[in-house]
Amino acid sequence: MLTLLEKLYPPREAESRKALRKFLDSITSGLEAEITITGKNERNWVQVEVQGPDAKVATNYLRKKIGVATSLEEIVLPMTLRGKIVDSGRVGYGLYVDISLNNNGVIDILVPLHKLRSHLVDGSKLPLREIGRLFCLYDNFPFSVRLTKVEVEGKKVWGEPSDTQVEFFRKWVSAGLDRVIILGASDERVAYAIERSGIRRDIVAVDILGFLEHSLCCKLGTDAPGIIKLLGTYLPRVPLCAFSPRKIREAMGTLPSS
Repeated sequence: MLTLLEKLYPPREAESRKALRKFLDSITSGLEAEITITGKNERNWVQVEVQGPDAKVATNYLRKKIGVATSLEEIVLPMTLRGKIVDSGRVGYGLYVDISLNNNGVIDILVPLHKLRSHLVDGSKLPLREIGRLFCLYDNFPFSVRLTKVEVEGKKVWGEPSDTQVEFFRKWVSAGLDRVIILGASDERVAYAIERSGIRRDIVAVDILGFLEHSLCCKLGTDAPGIIKLLGTYLPRVPLCAFSPRKIREAMGTLPSS
């Protein structure tokens, strides 16, 4: 059994499972392999079984496109893995990222505050809560982390934002366009909400961050909070966050406050 680095969680779990099933079927198209979703673990990571003559090919594709959980003993530094933020705002000294490490107990990656400051805000002495708000670093946000230190006996792992993650945010900021981050809705539900709320003309792109995580890129002159107000009715109980390049620049001191 494999544990994929993708989660299924409320309130749109059934819809996301359907989307995941479609994706897994596309992987095995043309292969003599079958991928069965067997369930999820205690932290909502998807678990599957891969069978058939081409099972190894299908498994390698899963590792490349989604990622497969590893164990603490299998970590070889430096290693970059994609996980999900957990317990955001729980502490002020760093960010915790779940990469589905499970060695007789849950192990999350600690990304210290000083690493977030140096990689995301050019060393600005912003508090963790402010950095989290600016970059929408809330529970279930997909986050790529480079592992920097491991204590196997102590079951502790430290990391920093990966180069991929840093470049990801850099492009968002340099584009200068507001974004709405959706954490907990399938692509079908997002498309439905966009149409019903009448914001289609205000959105220039919909980026899929994960099976339940999306980014709506607003057109020039459209602010994310306004879009969130319109979307909220059609995405009840789904966290919606505003990503504003202007506010990030202001906080970093590279742009005068408005």
